[in-house]
Amino acid sequence: MRFLLTCLLGVMIGRQVFAETPHWYQAAGPHGNYQVAGDSPTQWSVARNQNVLWRTPLPESGQSCTVVWNDKLFTTTNTPWPEDSTKTPMGSDAIGFCLDANNGDILWQVELPGVRPLKYAGIFSDSTSPSPVTDDTHVWFFNASGFMGCWDHSGQKIWTRAWQPRTRHHSRQFEPILYGDTLLFVEVLNKQGADVGMHKPLPPGVDPKQYWMYLHAYDKLTGKLKWVAEAGTAVHNTPSIGHLANGELAILHGRGGGHAPPEKPYGFGLTSLSEKTPGKTLWTYEISKGSSHYTATWNEKVCCWFEGPNHLVVDTNTGKLIANQPLDQNITRYDFNRSQNRWQSHENAELKINRRPNDTPTTNMANLLVGDHHYFMTHESHYLGRIHVKTGRVEYLEVPLQVVREHNQPDQLLWDKAIVNDTQNSRGVDVGIVDKRSKGTGWGHVSAATPICVGDKLYVTTMLGTTYVIDIHAEDFNEAALLSINDLGEAGKTWSLTQPVYSNGRIYTRTMKEVLCLGASR
Repeated sequence: MRFLLTCLLGVMIGRQVFAETPHWYQAAGPHGNYQVAGDSPTQWSVARNQNVLWRTPLPESGQSCTVVWNDKLFTTTNTPWPEDSTKTPMGSDAIGFCLDANNGDILWQVELPGVRPLKYAGIFSDSTSPSPVTDDTHVWFFNASGFMGCWDHSGQKIWTRAWQPRTRHHSRQFEPILYGDTLLFVEVLNKQGADVGMHKPLPPGVDPKQYWMYLHAYDKLTGKLKWVAEAGTAVHNTPSIGHLANGELAILHGRGGGHAPPEKPYGFGLTSLSEKTPGKTLWTYEISKGSSHYTATWNEKVCCWFEGPNHLVVDTNTGKLIANQPLDQNITRYDFNRSQNRWQSHENAELKINRRPNDTPTTNMANLLVGDHHYFMTHESHYLGRIHVKTGRVEYLEVPLQVVREHNQPDQLLWDKAIVNDTQNSRGVDVGIVDKRSKGTGWGHVSAATPICVGDKLYVTTMLGTTYVIDIHAEDFNEAALLSINDLGEAGKTWSLTQPVYSNGRIYTRTMKEVLCLGASR
């Protein structure tokens, strides 16, 4: 009965009426839109061990979020990198873990072999980026390097499948979605001819669409392919599902991005997930030049998108443009005055939210439509932004990059320069040496984690492990809207591209080093 009730909640995906649920069973949450009802913790500090219920070290880094069903928690890591290796930390294999959600004990683990090596601690993704999916009896683990499978909650294998990923691009990639008896994943269409390098031309005489990425639907209990969507999906994009006004289930996904992904035309569109027309394109909105480095966010009324420095609002049911306005002009800005140690407001102001060319993204992944406000991280200006999708009011709140916390010392907020991250795993091995950007702040050219909303609180986490908690009912997006600034560990020693999740009054998340359970002690 509990499983049936959860399935009914899944039917409500995309609607703004949520019930408390103990199950955050996929990356996008039980409603598919990264939002749930609940009374979640507002403040914690892992650096000071405050409101930390348990913490479990992991043998290696990883980027998948944790998913929870009752007392079971699942996540994925890379295979442990040898401590004495002189080679570049990268590989194709991963490990799926099952933990006890009550105390963090590791119950069992399974191997997830892949075929395409990816960098550990990549700023856009690694082999572990796709998060697990679970229900009351099964868990599905994924490896972006070409592997997926199903196990029961005791760790017994049900089925597995492997394929050859495309080598042309990689980015934050798709988060698997479960609805009914169907699993959604994004893969290249031609599994045999996917080895085409980035910036290299396709082989002569081939259909380019054979090298496109598409939504693939699989039967969750057998792993058999059910259908492939009509429209392509860029590897940069993370689609999400929801409902139209008539109740039809659909998925919003996009095309475009850096390094000229081949899926055309660039833009975004809605694909049907109904039983009668699964995979059929309902509408598409084309953009001349731009990217899809975002988590696609929408509700039954509007879809929100970015095109360079502009914000687009499109009618969900028709695909028609409602509004298109700049995000860098005529805005309200709340800046922190360093000399006066307080925020100051500026009306009808401007803000350079991205110092890169206009066709690069306003934000990378980190955005969420909550009610009438669309929240997002700016690309590199260290502001959180929001736009009211009906009135068009744009507001920005400057936030500190990092909080340094030591025992018996006051908090130290770093506004302009953060402590460089050591990118070390729990065994003290630096697995982030491949790309110097992995030691950055998590703002700018990086695929930051998608925010989540629990009740009236929005959680935004950066690569430094800094988590901002925002009051979504704040009338103005000023310092009063910033409920807390939390850490996931010691400054300079904490790295995460993982979103938090919520279950039973607790926040679960993970860093490069460990899985964390956060909440008030009971």
